[in-house]
Amino acid sequence: MSSRAVTIAGYLLIAGTGVVMQLLAWRGHLRIPTFGQVMSRIMRTRAGRVGVMAGWAWLGLHFFAR
Repeated sequence: MSSRAVTIAGYLLIAGTGVVMQLLAWRGHLRIPTFGQVMSRIMRTRAGRVGVMAGWAWLGLHFFAR
């Protein structure tokens, strides 16, 4: 298994965890905020917006630049 495959598997694990957390948030039994609520909170500040943009740039550079 190559390091690229391990990296992709790691990203898929993170994405899968995010989907599970979103489903748990929608059910409402736990006090977990939805992804939209989290992003709204982060995007309120300039530092949050810059961080989100840097995260997307990093993801694109390392995942899609092959």
